[in-house]
Amino acid sequence: MVEAAPGLGSEKDRLVRWFEVSSSWLPSFTHDGRELLYLSDATGLPQAWRVDLGGGASRRFRESSDRVGRADACPTRPRVVLAQDTGGNEVWQLEVCALDDGAGPIRDARRPLTADPKVMNLPGRWMSDGHHYLFSSNARDPRFFDVYRLDVDGWSPPERIWTGDAHQEATATRGDRIVISRYNTYCDVDLFVLERSRDPVHLNPHMGELTVSSVSIGSDGVYVGANPGREFLALFRYPFDGSEPELIKEFTGDVELVRVSPEGDRVAVALNKDGWTELHLLDRNGSKDRKVVTRPRGGWTEELAWRPDGAGFAFDLSSPNGRDIFYWNPRDDHVNRLTHSPAPLPAKLSEPRLSSTKSSDGLTLPYWEYVPARRAARGTILSIHGGPEGQARPWFDPWRAALLSEGWRVIEPNVRGSTGYGRTYFHLDDVRKRMDSVRDVRDIVESLIRAKTVQRGNIGVVGGSYGGFMVLSSITTYPEYWGAAVEYFGISNFVTFLERTAAYRRALREAEYGSLKRDRDFLQAISPVNHLERIRTPLYVFHGRNDPRVPIHEAEQIVRTLRDLGRPVEHLYFENEGHGFSRRVNQIEAARRTTDFLARYLSSTDRQPTPKKPAPPRTRRSAKRSG
Repeated sequence: MVEAAPGLGSEKDRLVRWFEVSSSWLPSFTHDGRELLYLSDATGLPQAWRVDLGGGASRRFRESSDRVGRADACPTRPRVVLAQDTGGNEVWQLEVCALDDGAGPIRDARRPLTADPKVMNLPGRWMSDGHHYLFSSNARDPRFFDVYRLDVDGWSPPERIWTGDAHQEATATRGDRIVISRYNTYCDVDLFVLERSRDPVHLNPHMGELTVSSVSIGSDGVYVGANPGREFLALFRYPFDGSEPELIKEFTGDVELVRVSPEGDRVAVALNKDGWTELHLLDRNGSKDRKVVTRPRGGWTEELAWRPDGAGFAFDLSSPNGRDIFYWNPRDDHVNRLTHSPAPLPAKLSEPRLSSTKSSDGLTLPYWEYVPARRAARGTILSIHGGPEGQARPWFDPWRAALLSEGWRVIEPNVRGSTGYGRTYFHLDDVRKRMDSVRDVRDIVESLIRAKTVQRGNIGVVGGSYGGFMVLSSITTYPEYWGAAVEYFGISNFVTFLERTAAYRRALREAEYGSLKRDRDFLQAISPVNHLERIRTPLYVFHGRNDPRVPIHEAEQIVRTLRDLGRPVEHLYFENEGHGFSRRVNQIEAARRTTDFLARYLSSTDRQPTPKKPAPPRTRRSAKRSG
């Protein structure tokens, strides 16, 4: 629930205040362990910031007119590699910057490491010597990412150290060792370890699928979150020689993040348990398991970084009340919050309730329920996550918070195909099973109708990216349930999407959605753009002009077709955004238009009216057939 603070002014003012609450993430220790570098959107756009571990105010590291995607501190010298794109296009370029000397910025302390505006460079890892930086690039072929090693102190071109026709990244390094992850799909990964003057070793040869969530190198092997022969991701140790891996620890839930301490004697693990994040500290054999208690409880940790001397670690934590950087000190087993938003929370958010219902084919469908406080529900909004390899979790979301503060109840389902519920559940929406997940949306709504907490035809539905497809598919397949719909940068036609998405993504996406060569007719059949005549719901479409993942053509064809059909549709295209909106001014504008749109088309209460005469059998059968 959300408990509103008094005297917050107009609805527009309250909405803006939620987006002024800044987030901080991706901590990286400086070489001396005294400071943390991290990303924050405190100025309205993700930038690089720094904070002293001993306390004090955070400082912006360097001002930029575009967003920064990563700030990797050097392990031996006061400098950092920054990744930055242009207008949200995800064509990341890398530069090295010197940290100041304590008296102020160092002049001429920036040097580009990559410069071709047509080549995407994915930030990777500093090597332990502090002179070489590892990154991935699709310079050789736009469809694939090779791994490069760059001498940051020299002027020679980067050295390509790993080549292959796949998406490949350097995901861990220690000493001379480098672990390369080759992504056959997003849920099937091969690992290789490289050492100077030695042949590469394939760490995890396997048949079928093997998911890897995180990799970290210890003194006695490579520690991995993986799921060989099991439903959930567990902690494994892979010997350097490629021999049989050892199961270190199995949890109730998925191991999402693994980081070995500098000494190699401890392993920090971030666990996804029912959508909540748990932090565990283990010895290298898993015999000692110490849970690190965090306040508040969080729904996601993206990065965890050990201090260079091993005296604790920093991590980001996203909860319903914010996303900040924290530091765990082993001496007193205490967690300190290191970052604070300059703008206070407009209201206090309480934890959501995790509920579930049964699908029409007997599957348990979990969903989160966020309920506003101190007022009757203004209406119900179903918010569908993207991915589809995603999961609705109790993290900080100013969009959701703004809806709650204005009295909307928000339901966030985890339909089949979501992560966090095991391997089997994850694959229940693959290719020809795609529409089963859309039917899950209907089944969740039907359970709410039976509970008399929503009214058929008076429900809002919103979603972004793949969640945008789910919105479009829901309002075309089950049009009778919805009163208003909003989709952000969503897929409207799987064929045109796969034809136009960035070249490096096509093979990875075909593994999930289906092949243009084998499944074209099926993909056309389930594409919402081919069923728009069924829509009864007013629709608002948002998209970024520079989106490389879901190109703007997906939005344009929806808007054009609905206008030709004479159906109510509105749209807003941002010229300086890509996949997702990173600029606060654009986020606020999209949120303002969304809330106005929902208020215009949804009634102010979800109370079920007096039951009417049941619909004739033909209508019921028609609704069932449409699934």
